[in-house]
Amino acid sequence: MLVAAIAVAAVMATDTLLARAESLLAAGALPEARRIVERLQQARPNDPGVLVILGRIHLAWPVIGRFTAESLFSRAQELTPQDPEPSYWGARAGLALGGDDGESLARTHLEHAIGLDPDYRDAYALWLGLYRDDGARRRMVAALANHAGRTSADLHRAALLIELRAYPSADSLLRDLMTRTPYLASPSALLAQSLFEQGRDEEGGAMYDTALARAGNDPDGVLWRQARPIATPAERQAWTDGPGDPEAFLRLLWARRDPDAATPLNERLGEHFRRLAQAHRQFTLLHPASRWHRSARYRALSDVGGLPAGPAAQRVVVDARGNGCAAQVPGVRDVPYLVGQGARAPQSSGDSTPNLEDGLDDRGRVYVRHGPPTERLVFNLDGETWCYQRPDGVLRVTFLRRTGNAWDASGDMVFTPVLTGEAESAAELTATDRPSVSADLSFAFWPATFRDRESRGRTDLLVFPDSLHAAAALVDGRGRVAARDTATARALQVRGSPGAYVLLLDGAEDGRRGLYRGTVFLPDYGRDTLAVSGLLVAAGSVPADRDSLAAAAPPGLVLNAERPLRVYAEVYGLGDDSGTARYTVRYRFDRAAGRGDRVTTIAFTREGPHAPIMVESLVIDPGRLPPGRYRLYLEIEDRVRAARTSSASLTFSLR
Repeated sequence: MLVAAIAVAAVMATDTLLARAESLLAAGALPEARRIVERLQQARPNDPGVLVILGRIHLAWPVIGRFTAESLFSRAQELTPQDPEPSYWGARAGLALGGDDGESLARTHLEHAIGLDPDYRDAYALWLGLYRDDGARRRMVAALANHAGRTSADLHRAALLIELRAYPSADSLLRDLMTRTPYLASPSALLAQSLFEQGRDEEGGAMYDTALARAGNDPDGVLWRQARPIATPAERQAWTDGPGDPEAFLRLLWARRDPDAATPLNERLGEHFRRLAQAHRQFTLLHPASRWHRSARYRALSDVGGLPAGPAAQRVVVDARGNGCAAQVPGVRDVPYLVGQGARAPQSSGDSTPNLEDGLDDRGRVYVRHGPPTERLVFNLDGETWCYQRPDGVLRVTFLRRTGNAWDASGDMVFTPVLTGEAESAAELTATDRPSVSADLSFAFWPATFRDRESRGRTDLLVFPDSLHAAAALVDGRGRVAARDTATARALQVRGSPGAYVLLLDGAEDGRRGLYRGTVFLPDYGRDTLAVSGLLVAAGSVPADRDSLAAAAPPGLVLNAERPLRVYAEVYGLGDDSGTARYTVRYRFDRAAGRGDRVTTIAFTREGPHAPIMVESLVIDPGRLPPGRYRLYLEIEDRVRAARTSSASLTFSLR
């Protein structure tokens, strides 16, 4: 009994001292914590708990303790092979060591820890941050298979099976998960990804819609990780701040990128997932443990001298300057680049680079957003120049291996500007994205809004493009299409409840296409307050009827100055004085006249039977307005209620 009591007391004393050392470690008092634990180690050299906390103290010791820490964790792992704690900290030591050797240590330890417990701390997230080839994927799939039936393990396993392109196995596992966890977004999101990668876009679109409907229950953040590689800086910040309604946020993110307003399927989704898969096959991050990706100070110090001075790097720089879409004769503006002091490509403000988030080098980041370049030049596998031909000019970037030896070309490909404009191109390419659909048609359009004739609480939007064929979709605040229309040689008409919408507008003519994605606001014309609709213009012979003027609207709003001109609008919410409406209308025509502006104002006082919709129309005789470009708007003064309002402006030309 006495021996047992002494043993219990010894264990209690050890636990107390370990707790004290843990507190000192958390407070940063490393020498004091180390003295306590080293005394305990002398007394209990094979106690795994003592070895682990001593290893953690060495790991926290500035610079020099990492190898010692890893050896202590490995000893503890040998003593307790069924406990994931020593392996977890061994992986942390490997990550602290950095480089390929440290990453190899981390991978071995994490595979062991996750094989014991796939949910242990952040072990799986750490493993995802390492480089993985198909061999590493298969080993992890086998480790996770030991925990089949556990939701997290099955989700991780399915994602890796997709990466291995073992689609039938992944799909079967994910469908089983959807049955077991119908409330989660992640199984359907991953299944949609698998279907898109296989080219089964109709099925993928339906499954992705299911995932979005469950976006509020996505604890693993799968939906955001899938979309994040093409998010704009503003979208990233909005997600970080908290989107409020994640389903609406993600639906709107994809709606703005829909390349075809005429179809219910968003073709950009399939293209995105196939680009992402291709980028991970061709441009995966090979050295994520490099200090370049984990230390802003290291990147700054590596960049102090400008371009690397080693022979391999210099060969890339010389070749890149002399070749490619934007090769130019060096001029005064290029001198800073020629001496290595040019503008720097955009970098993360924090320690971690964006590459770590998605496991891609800078080529992969661009590829996911913009697809393959128009022209790609490869220089001895040490560097590349990519050129994107755009309707508005050329975007050119050069990549150089720079995350290894700072003196020469080694490691992962990084943006490295070598000519004027490349830094700006890198910033543009990493903040924007484009579908592969050619959008080389520049087209204009003008909108006009009116009260819907059938429902006072809805608003009609007429869109007049200057292209021959057009399609429009109105996307509401929840990211769902509220209305859609296609047309040839006529105005598009969509309607919805008052509020803000995303307008998707496509124009097509002579085999070319143009895309517009922007915001439009539908006013509330259903209230009893004074309001005036949008404006329509056409030849003066057209009747004062909304449909007639919409059908006769001239392409590009260009009218014949030698013929009469009709203007049309509708006034809502006028006061009713015993069945009579009285108001003053002023037509303002602002003409750009070269050296100065000229304003023509035409005013009338109207009186007539009151109606919910009062038509306001005017015919302008030839010669009243000289040829030119005009900005027109109406001012309405209600003489009954003493209220005023004005219309949106409309710009047209008389020739």
